[in-house]
Amino acid sequence: MTLLRFLGLFTILTVGLTAGPVSGQDATKLPQPTGFNLISERRDQRGIAKEELKTAQGQFQNFAKYYADVISHPLVHKAAQDPGLKVDATGRDIPTVDGIIKSLDRFILEPNASVRTASDNPNPKVNIHNADYIRELGFALDAALKPIVETHPERVVRINAARLYAAVCSSGANAHWPTVTAWVSNPNTPTEIKYYALQAAANLLEAGDVFDYKGRRHAFDENPRSGAEKKIGQLIAAVQDCVVNPNAIIAIPDGKVENATPDQLAVVGFVRKQAIKTLGRVRFVEVPGPAGVMIYPAFTLVRVCMSDPALVPAPAPAECAEAIIGLCNMAPSRNTTPLKGFNADAVAEAITTGLITFAGPRASNPLDRSLPWRGYAMRMADAFKAWRPLFDPLYDPTQPTKFDAGTVPKDISDLITRAQTAVLVPIEKVDVSGKPDLAARVDIEGLKAFLKQLQSKPKRSGLLITGVPATALPKTSGN
Repeated sequence: MTLLRFLGLFTILTVGLTAGPVSGQDATKLPQPTGFNLISERRDQRGIAKEELKTAQGQFQNFAKYYADVISHPLVHKAAQDPGLKVDATGRDIPTVDGIIKSLDRFILEPNASVRTASDNPNPKVNIHNADYIRELGFALDAALKPIVETHPERVVRINAARLYAAVCSSGANAHWPTVTAWVSNPNTPTEIKYYALQAAANLLEAGDVFDYKGRRHAFDENPRSGAEKKIGQLIAAVQDCVVNPNAIIAIPDGKVENATPDQLAVVGFVRKQAIKTLGRVRFVEVPGPAGVMIYPAFTLVRVCMSDPALVPAPAPAECAEAIIGLCNMAPSRNTTPLKGFNADAVAEAITTGLITFAGPRASNPLDRSLPWRGYAMRMADAFKAWRPLFDPLYDPTQPTKFDAGTVPKDISDLITRAQTAVLVPIEKVDVSGKPDLAARVDIEGLKAFLKQLQSKPKRSGLLITGVPATALPKTSGN
């Protein structure tokens, strides 16, 4: 399903909607940009002095208000359906929604341990000196955009404001976490808004903690740390529910999946794929949950890979691909301490099963075009490469090439090698015309043989985490 078809099922195709002016807006004139140079200076400086904080907050508020006004302006939405409408009453170009997002993106700092100040400088580009900027801009953007997403009278405006909100969440700012958690967890959130809320959640989970890059912590910062972990766990639990519970995505008659229409099931599959992709941004096999007990996002992705019969509709090949990529992002250790009872062979079994489902259509037909095969193959190759260091409890992501290769379990090494030779390399090969190389066939039978080998191990436990019955691998026809 495409995004347009998804939106079409709710009769909210952007190109067919108009938006009226809100109070205080001139419907013929775009709002004037304000304070861009001031915000650029704030972005590039080292922190915000205490005596400057109130002034800076006012600047951030004015800046955020401009973006709230422009994303909700009727000309922006009229121009999307009228190719002849290009300028406002003053002759200023009318931006597209994509253009608005791109414009704001240059002011959003994304905490990432692997993005450095310079090639010869090991320090991350976004660091503790940017924490004040990230925090205060986050507060301002949340205050300006949240009401539009939740209460604007025009649905198209709410959707586009949600798109913009999702983009700004790549900063990981504290203010965004409770807002996004509420949208994802609320069963009354419109499905089209929840879809972008899940994108927002993915961006939040992707952002690193500028105060502790080495620990691969998520960005939310609060003292005591247990408070931060609880809020992070609340978001993860809400995302996880969207993977396993169709009613968290769309209201199904009587809450029973068997009552869902084909269109409703199609929507569930489309939004669930984003939920799976979002869950894959979690950095650890287990995390503290909102109720004070551990939750296991990795196990949820294992269920997807293994096509757990309890997941309805059955996971599609693309969903299995996203689950595989996500599992490769989850470290079986935390704070330099290995996770007790973690079974790498269970993950290897799940990923192998997922690879078989993912690559099945391509193995049957080398010319299959149902998925962007080469794109997925490249993403998986990158994921497998980044996965190996995560088995080293002392791994430092600010030095991504340094890790103890001896900590990688044999089953995982074998799996990565087989995935490369049986699936990824054949998919990536093309002939001189750029079409799939018909001589490079995906080896599904080889993967099935490897899976059987894993399942026939005398000491196979059938648990992702030994001693945690809730992580028992699902019973499927293959095991």
